Amino acid sequence: MTLLIDGFNLIYKFPDLEEKMLRGLLDEARAGLLDLLKEFKKIEKSQVRVVFDGRKGPSHSIRSETVGTIDVYYSIDYSADHLIKEFIKKDPNPRMTTVVTSDKDILFYVNRFRVRTMTSEKFAEHVTRTIEDHYREKEPEKDDNPALSEDDISFWERLFSRKKKE
Repeated sequence: MTLLIDGFNLIYKFPDLEEKMLRGLLDEARAGLLDLLKEFKKIEKSQVRVVFDGRKGPSHSIRSETVGTIDVYYSIDYSADHLIKEFIKKDPNPRMTTVVTSDKDILFYVNRFRVRTMTSEKFAEHVTRTIEDHYREKEPEKDDNPALSEDDISFWERLFSRKKKE
């Protein structure tokens, strides 16, 4: 399955990334989103395409790049909406793609192709929950340094002192 993500639409659904955007830290917010998606992709194993509005930077005319294993596209002279629609229109099997956006115009357009969709809000929750659950599962069942009660300590002292005497 392929995820086609409206990048800036999704950034604003993560509070820490939204704060970076509001402070004008575009590159940090974008990198933060890509880091989250790389982590998510390790767990979910989907193909991920992220589309951002505009250019990577003022003097960059890069149309696409690969960050880790994520394909990143910049719309340059068009809107990200236009690029997402073009991807879906040219996709030989659009039903295998899930478009992630809360933009109603994009959602309306891609529904004609029977593409699966997920709002950015729901996807952000899904990413957060997936990553948290994954790391929660890896936590050890028992504490590394469990605390013993006085009763436990005296039980073990009696047990070991008996073994010594025998």
